[in-house]
Amino acid sequence: MHAEIRPSDTRQRLLIEARRAFAEKGFERASTREICRAAKTQVGLIAYYFGDKAGLYREILVEPLAAMMQALPQADERMPLESWLRSYYRAFLEPLVSQDRAPRELMRIFGREISDPTPVFERAHAEYVLPQHQALAAMLARCVGACAVDPQIHQLTLAIAALVHDYWVSGDHIEALAPGLFKDGAAFDHALDRLVAYGLALVRCELEQRSGQGR
Repeated sequence: MHAEIRPSDTRQRLLIEARRAFAEKGFERASTREICRAAKTQVGLIAYYFGDKAGLYREILVEPLAAMMQALPQADERMPLESWLRSYYRAFLEPLVSQDRAPRELMRIFGREISDPTPVFERAHAEYVLPQHQALAAMLARCVGACAVDPQIHQLTLAIAALVHDYWVSGDHIEALAPGLFKDGAAFDHALDRLVAYGLALVRCELEQRSGQGR
């Protein structure tokens, strides 16, 4: 007697196989028929659960992105900057050391979006990434005594994020270039310490630039 297949199981299988296909081939080239064949279900169920292929892609892309933004510490200049940066960088790195294949597949999807963005990602970026950038920029402006968020503060904010950005969008290449850089316990702690130190150095550099000491 066959075990009953619950709707939630079918939906989850579609998400798992779609994530794999989108990671390997990108949004345009991934076939809904291939996804459903791998999930052992009917093509019509994509429309039933997600509306269409774009809806399926949105759920795979947006939910983890929203979860990641939620996991980041709230911008708060009252918190010691070193502690804040440690929480910030840890939230990015911890999913990548999981044995689960999902973060690695999402990493590839995000990497594809950098070079060939889809409308789904552009909307998600505006909804989730942009507010986080704006909040961090406002916090950093207060940390360095800036009256407002100016172009230099935006540059500092982007530099702070860029330190960990490549771990997400090209983690496989980083592992090939420097095996074990951050994947085990001791290496993870060391990599996290370095990221925090680099982030603090960027803020100190901005302070020096604004005080005229760096000119």
